[in-house]
Amino acid sequence: MAPGGMSALQPYGLEKLNQARQNAARLRAEWMLLVHDGTVTLNDVLQEAQHQESKALLRLSVRQLLMSQPNWGRGKADSVIGHILSVLDVEIDRRLVTVGWLLDPRAGGRRFAAWLDAFEPKQRPPWPGFPHARSSHV
Repeated sequence: MAPGGMSALQPYGLEKLNQARQNAARLRAEWMLLVHDGTVTLNDVLQEAQHQESKALLRLSVRQLLMSQPNWGRGKADSVIGHILSVLDVEIDRRLVTVGWLLDPRAGGRRFAAWLDAFEPKQRPPWPGFPHARSSHV
C-alpha cells in the first residue's frame, strides 16, 4: 500500500481510464467531422456503432449527430427527434436519445424504424380520402 491508503496501481488505472475516455471522445468527434464533410452518412455512423471497436459511438447523442450535418441546427435536429419520439409514443428528454438508445436490440428495431421514417418524404396521402376512406386497391 502506498501512503494515504492508495494502492500503487490506482494512478496507473486512472491514467488508463482517462486515456480510454479521451480516445472515445476523439472517435465520436472524428465521425461527426466525417458527417459534416459529407464523407459518410448518418446511417454509416449507425452501422459503424455496431462494431466492437467503435462502441464509443453508441454514447453519441442523436442531437449532436444530426447537428453535425451542414445547415442543421438544434431546431431541425429536435424536430427529427420529436418525430421519432412521437412515432414511438415515448416521452423522454431529447438529450437522452443516443445512438445506443436508437439501436438498442431490446426495442426490436422499432426505434430504428422510427428513425428511418423521420427521413422519409411525406408528399401526399397513399390514396384519395386517406385515412377515412378505404383504398380502392383492397
